Amino acid sequence: MNKLLTLVLLACMPLTGFSTCIAIYVATNGHIYVAADTRRTFLLDDSDKNKFETICKIHNVGDTYFAVSGFDDAGLQNAATTALSQNTDINNALKAFCTQMTAHYQYRMQQIQKYFPEKLESFLINGLGDVCFFGYINGEPKIQEVQFTVRLKKNKLEINYQVQQVAYITVLGITKDIDNAAPEELPDKLTMLGKPALYVEKLVELEAKKRPMAVSAPIDLLELKPDGATWIKKNDEAAAVE
Repeated sequence: MNKLLTLVLLACMPLTGFSTCIAIYVATNGHIYVAADTRRTFLLDDSDKNKFETICKIHNVGDTYFAVSGFDDAGLQNAATTALSQNTDINNALKAFCTQMTAHYQYRMQQIQKYFPEKLESFLINGLGDVCFFGYINGEPKIQEVQFTVRLKKNKLEINYQVQQVAYITVLGITKDIDNAAPEELPDKLTMLGKPALYVEKLVELEAKKRPMAVSAPIDLLELKPDGATWIKKNDEAAAVE
């Protein structure tokens, strides 16, 4: 493969590992609390294992917010922003987003299969992307999660997606660390009910403790209410390259 083409491909693919951690929770007060780690790692760049960026993973277009996790997170963010900007109805926006990302991921995976075949297995196992759209409709909280996966069928790549309604809690982009955590490792019920912002923050901190090279502080923390959003913690939006 041409070396220049390899470098161009890497430069055009801002990537994040799937271990990135974003916790979204609808508390008993009806508010939506979101905690997100800010680490972006580079899956295709093996030259420096310690290279990462600090970015914000929580975004919004008008009153609709979304959190992004997965491969080519910049592509996910751009597609979500475009879909929400062009569609006032959230269901139409979701359809447009899924259509655009399916085509986008099809192309990206074909490039991976051709130029980085040794990396393909991780995508087949871990999936591609996980995005949540959240906000309020008629004063009620609504969270919709979109998951993109890829499979190999007779050496041909197929991109699939699933849209599901989240009842009250979801965690994006994690390994099974939180699901398999011992009870004493998880924040207790009193924290969940009485301090929901701390609850989602502690979930992200748990994943960061278990996988510090993929998930790390600082943690962005957002409280979304029917009348608007409050950033409890927010870092500089400009990416800081380490």
